[in-house]
Amino acid sequence: MKKSILTGMIAATLGLFNTANAEGMDPAALKNVYDITRNTAGLMSYCVDKGFLKADSIDNAKKMVAYVAAIPGGVDTRDGDKREAMGREGNVLNDDGKVVALEKEAPQGLQAWCQQADEGIRQGLTSIGQ
Repeated sequence: MKKSILTGMIAATLGLFNTANAEGMDPAALKNVYDITRNTAGLMSYCVDKGFLKADSIDNAKKMVAYVAAIPGGVDTRDGDKREAMGREGNVLNDDGKVVALEKEAPQGLQAWCQQADEGIRQGLTSIGQ
């Protein structure tokens, strides 16, 4: 399960750049994409605080949050602040909806996870012209 949590989160971050523009995207799926994006923004802050990334990683994550929030049709943003705060503490939600520490759960190690997630966000921003 550990591997699926984090691999899934990276895949979701990478995949949202394609799926977020899908017409008629289910509101629950769109909320999930937004919540993951907000959690990832918090995790980027956590990674910067740990010294694994530079501050521009936070800026890029915030650009992605803004992009997802602006998707036509309205995005449920109610849990965004909570999800981002969770990320700033180094936590994610697992497949069962439980809060888990990224540092303990990252199969590739925290630094590698931070770098991979950062690269995924950068590639995503490039793919949407940001």
